[in-house]
Amino acid sequence: MTVLSTRVLNRTFLHRQLLAERIPRDPATIVERLVAVQGQEPDSPYLGMWARSSGFQPNDLAALLHDRTVVRAALLRGTQHLCTADDYLWLRPTFEDALVRMAGRAGRMTG
Repeated sequence: MTVLSTRVLNRTFLHRQLLAERIPRDPATIVERLVAVQGQEPDSPYLGMWARSSGFQPNDLAALLHDRTVVRAALLRGTQHLCTADDYLWLRPTFEDALVRMAGRAGRMTG
């Protein structure tokens, strides 16, 4: 078995996350490829798109959110993420039980 170096693992991760180089990519393709893009803070997805696409324009992502091609919802770890509307249809039911448990825990912590 080949043992991969830390550098090879790092480079592989950067390529998988579309962070190895900024080349022209449209936001819909990026969101679809990554499945979920961090969206907890309002500017996070815009910064994430900029880091991945040399031609990114904020209005391109805003248009996808406006026409609901891309949605923002509580998903992974109960935090806000952007995903395609098609992916949301299978992601939300997949995480539903965990999200309900997290919401219940949060309610007990504040009460």
